[in-house]
Amino acid sequence: MSFNNDKEFDAKLMNFDGDRYDVVVLASMWAKELKKKDEYKHQPNAVVIKVALDDILSNRVSKEEVLTVSKKNLEAELKAQEEARKEAERKAKEPMKL
Repeated sequence: MSFNNDKEFDAKLMNFDGDRYDVVVLASMWAKELKKKDEYKHQPNAVVIKVALDDILSNRVSKEEVLTVSKKNLEAELKAQEEARKEAERKAKEPMKL
């Protein structure tokens, strides 16, 4: 996204007729997903959030898309945490080797 045209972005944001709270939540979820990509990994959070907001407001990414990707990644994260917990329990039950 080019930030040369901040007035256009501001107008898009101010003229949005949907639920602004939903946009904020979706943009923060999308920003979290964007931050995982190499091109945004080292960008400041403010830049990533602005890109996410622009993606949502410009309909480059849909609400359903954001929710699907976020749900899939959350499930994978929870599965990894559960596996790590089970591994830690297994190691705790093993007798200590001296």
